[in-house]
Amino acid sequence: MKPLIQILFFVMTLFWSVNSFGQNNTRFEEFKKMKLDFIIENTDLTSAEKEIFTSIFDESENKYHSEVWILKRKVRKEIIKAFDTISSKSASKYINEYYHFEQLGMTIKHERNQKLLEVIRPKEVLRILHQEKEFDQEMFKRIRNQSKERKK
Repeated sequence: MKPLIQILFFVMTLFWSVNSFGQNNTRFEEFKKMKLDFIIENTDLTSAEKEIFTSIFDESENKYHSEVWILKRKVRKEIIKAFDTISSKSASKYINEYYHFEQLGMTIKHERNQKLLEVIRPKEVLRILHQEKEFDQEMFKRIRNQSKERKK
């Protein structure tokens, strides 16, 4: 009977962790799809280029999300918790960690852009980069407007 309870507990724990991860992952997947659709809609990629771009984009965004975004967010949360009592040594540690993630993020994007240049026309790669920036600016506007509406 005891092994059955342990197995049941393990299955319930696994289900709970997958379910909670899935909620965050769903938001990321929705955001990634919005960004992909925005870029594709505002570029002149051929069908073959769209397929290649989608594959490279998906791989790059997943890597950035798991290796940079989530970890940067964790560092920001730690800083907020310790803000009033943080020592110079701890602040330096957080600054170095954050800087490391920023560099890693730039490396991931640079590698993605180099891959794109190998298989997509250079003019379209530049258009992709421009549309990515436009998308980010649009999202910042939306966030800013939402926070203004909440204050009313």
